[in-house]
Amino acid sequence: MNVPKDQELFLAIFFAVCLAATLVLWVSLPVTHHSEFESDEETEAVEPLTLDPAVTPEERIRRMEQALGLASAAIEQLEPSEEKEEKPAPEKKK
Repeated sequence: MNVPKDQELFLAIFFAVCLAATLVLWVSLPVTHHSEFESDEETEAVEPLTLDPAVTPEERIRRMEQALGLASAAIEQLEPSEEKEEKPAPEKKK
């Protein structure tokens, strides 16, 4: 493969061609692709999200405390008890 004599010029032209190709493709995208936001039909009004007024902050806190209690009980069941863990160390033979 031949190495160009002016490598800086070659590099600059290479990047300029890549930049031009990128810009041409980027500019042509909105023209050739349909955007879901651009429609001829009227857009339907969407109701804003609202919080359930029946659930109070105190109720949410109570539910969270119950969930934390159940989680801590499950962790305690999974952990081996300290009594079972403590094994006498094997004695060394002399």
